[in-house]
Amino acid sequence: MIHHRRAVLISDLHLSESRPDLVRAFYAFLDDVASQEEALFILGDFFEYWVGDDATSSLHDEIARRLHQLSETTAVYLMVGNRDFALGYHYAKRCNATLLPDPTPVQFGAQTWLLSHGDRLCTDDRGYQRYRAIIQSSAVLSTLRRLPLAWRLALAERLRKASKDRNRTDAPRYIDVNQKAVKRALKGTRHAGLIHGHTHMADWHRISDDNEPDRERLVMGDWDKLGWYLKFEQNCKTLNRFSIAQLAFGQD
Repeated sequence: MIHHRRAVLISDLHLSESRPDLVRAFYAFLDDVASQEEALFILGDFFEYWVGDDATSSLHDEIARRLHQLSETTAVYLMVGNRDFALGYHYAKRCNATLLPDPTPVQFGAQTWLLSHGDRLCTDDRGYQRYRAIIQSSAVLSTLRRLPLAWRLALAERLRKASKDRNRTDAPRYIDVNQKAVKRALKGTRHAGLIHGHTHMADWHRISDDNEPDRERLVMGDWDKLGWYLKFEQNCKTLNRFSIAQLAFGQD
């Protein structure tokens, strides 16, 4: 099992050329925060979209270079999300990062936590779960990666447009995780709790279940006007936020 005394975790940066402010914030975060820790965990939706490891842009190339440089002193771990699920081992290798399955247990100090992007736990969104089961199956993913690049880019743009159109409706923009799904993921384990992103609802929650010890669910926020990161130092943990515009890293 992966074990670190000191680590920082982030998710849902949605990095792209259209948000240079987020890219600048991420580079500053690497220099000022992540470089001081034993490990950096990126738990999905690192990029706004990903059409294949063979389709990297200059931005992707620079990010890989920065992460590879960081890895000389700080271990780097990547988990894919619903936006960048096609990210694979070739790009992770360029970053000198370990690609993690979802979910993955990791020990911080004396406690073990279950790490996940979080989308698989949003079981109330049945339409998305059906789509996820198909699009992220090994057979479909393998087929998608063999499609011509122009087709993959067009598909990614259609999926982004569909997501934006859905968010314009009166339905809730983000569906939260299902509590029964969370309890099932932790049932029978000795994990201290669950850490995830995806929902963009940064918070800490208490999980109570009959015949099970109380746990915690730590939710990391997305990067937009604010950036978020979760920090572990031995058994102490802090959820931190900072202004993307001002970039003063600290605890909040």
